[in-house]
Parts: sequence; structure tokens; C-alpha cells
Amino acid sequence: MPSSLSAKQLQAAGIVLANSTTLFPAHHSSGDAGLPMLVVENKLGRAVIALQGAHLMSFAPAGQREMFWVSPKTVLESGKPIRGGIPLCLPWFGPGPDGKSMHGFARTMEWSLTSAARLPSGETHLVMTLAGDASTCDLWPHAFVFRLDVLVGSALKLGMTVENRGTQPAPVAFAFHTYFAVPDVARIAIGGLEQTTFIDKMDNFTRKTQQGKVGIDAVTDRIYLDVSARQVVSSAAGNICIESDAKCAVVWNAWSNDKNIPDMGEGNHVGYVCVERGDVADRAITLAPGASYRTWMILANS
Repeated sequence: MPSSLSAKQLQAAGIVLANSTTLFPAHHSSGDAGLPMLVVENKLGRAVIALQGAHLMSFAPAGQREMFWVSPKTVLESGKPIRGGIPLCLPWFGPGPDGKSMHGFARTMEWSLTSAARLPSGETHLVMTLAGDASTCDLWPHAFVFRLDVLVGSALKLGMTVENRGTQPAPVAFAFHTYFAVPDVARIAIGGLEQTTFIDKMDNFTRKTQQGKVGIDAVTDRIYLDVSARQVVSSAAGNICIESDAKCAVVWNAWSNDKNIPDMGEGNHVGYVCVERGDVADRAITLAPGASYRTWMILANS
């Protein structure tokens, strides 16, 4: 594992290094090497984070339900995107400069755990980083450092920092592409987006205004612009609260198109809804040389 931390430091922080073949055996065939993962557990909550992509695989506050959905069809192999949890879409959202690579390279590269500590509050704080190298230059020719701060407690707090260490302006789009677990996506309501302008990607990118709460009854792919800080996903299992300073929210569910997505599979759209916070589309940014971009998100059951 790329880390500056000793086994003793990991233990002191309440972190165990594990393998996806043990944690998620259904996602592997015999002989798979698996992906290294961090199991973070304290008196307030538990999380599992894959080093590939600094990818949140699981989070549950102590005594409460699992917050995230992971596709039963996703394959946990090195270099393959993970369908579920929280992929980090970075440094672009959607198709890449080559027109093919989706949502950037950060989600398929191995990040480094650079610090970890158990705080007096009982929460666990981790810092994971990814720095630019020769393998990233062809698609995104900028010197950079990505940093993800993770705070695991009764809520999950995430902070993303992007530093442009190059000499040229760098275009950046970012999203926490969160898959929330729900009993039945057709019976949910998403509040906090009322009267917000959105880009409807299923209707030729037409701009519309959200009337009432958001429900899902068909293939849905929308980018909401200049959203309020807080959204709430309500289902029969309870409420999930999302807070962020990011300007956008993306609402996505494959619905019947799930049959055309190999790592999702037909009928599996029922168990999740994506409500993603980030800065994408019209709200993507350009970082000047030496500048930094920062955004945060807090997730909590209620």
C-alpha cells in the first residue's frame, strides 16, 4: 500500500488494511488479486475505502443502516471503474478529451494514504492524495495534486482539494458521484431542488425549472445549477441529508437502460439513486497556475 504510515499508526487510528476479495467476495472470481481497502471503524461509525480512486465503498453510522449502494454486477479489479459507493469524477465530468474516457482518471488510479488519526471527538480523519505523473499527461497535461479529506463519524464528511502546480491554466470539473441505497427508487422524493434550473440530458439538454420535489419514474439524467446547500433523499428506509458548498447537483438513475450497462444489469436500478454534488457543466472552473479549488460534502442519515 502506498502510505507513509506504519502499521502501528494505522492501528492507533482504528484502521485495518483489508482486501476486496474478503470484504466483497461476490465481486470476484477465483484467483482475483483484489483491491486494497481501508476499513475505518470507531464508536461513531464505520467506512470502507478503496485505495483505487479513494473510493468510498461503504458508510454506516453506529447502529444505523448502510448509506451506499454497490452494483452486484461491478467487478473489483485494478484499473476498472467501480459502479457504486462514491466515485470521484475528476478532473472532468462526462466524456474526456479523447471523447471516450468517462469522468476522469482519478477514479481508476491508486491514491496514497498520507495521514490518519483518531480525533478527540471520536471521529477518524484520513487524508488521501494523488499527484500527477507521466501516465496522466496525455489526457490532462498539468502538474497537480488531488487531496481528499475524509472524516468518519456519525456523519461522513468529505473535502476535495485540487492544486494546479503547473505553469498553464487547468480546466477542472468535479463531482462526488454518490450512489445512495434506497428500497425502491420509484418511491423516493428528493427535496431541496425545487424551483432550480436544470439541464435535462434526456431531452436534448433542454433547460427546465424543477416543479416540486424530484421523483424517479424513467431514465433520469439531470444537472441542477446553482443549487441550495442542502438536499434530502426520502424513502421508506428514512431520510439521507446531503450538504455541500458545490454549485451543482446531478440526479441520475438508469431505469430500464440498466440492461445496457454491463456492470449494472437489468432490474438493479431499483436499489439506488445518484444525487451528486460538484461543479460541472456551466459551473466547471479553470484553475490558474498555483491556484487551488476546494469543495466539501457532508452526508448523514436522519
